[in-house]
Amino acid sequence: MSEDVTFDLGAAAWRHAHGDEESYLEALAERLTRSLPSLVAVHRESHLFSKIHPLSRIEVQLDPDTYLLVKEHARWVPRKAKMVRGIILSTHELSLTEWLGELSQAITTYAQAHREARQSLEDFLL
Repeated sequence: MSEDVTFDLGAAAWRHAHGDEESYLEALAERLTRSLPSLVAVHRESHLFSKIHPLSRIEVQLDPDTYLLVKEHARWVPRKAKMVRGIILSTHELSLTEWLGELSQAITTYAQAHREARQSLEDFLL
């Protein structure tokens, strides 16, 4: 693969799959945890005696920014937070398309700076 690695999270795919948002976000969570396991935390709802544990939160920590996708009152709220030493200094909401674009750019930048993450992303994308 060439020196320029891009990690496209597929804003266009999200727009196409907007009717099945839950499935798209499940696939996104799986893709992120497989490619960047040390940077991604996926949280799931837990219901007593239930075999189904739906997705409730995705966190991607790319210092100094943390990208959050949180399910609040049956709707997904994408946020970008500025975090220093584990303390969130500021948070702002984005549209899901903006969130995906900014996260894609941040992951690409991270991969270019960290060779092992870059190799993992290349292996995953090929």
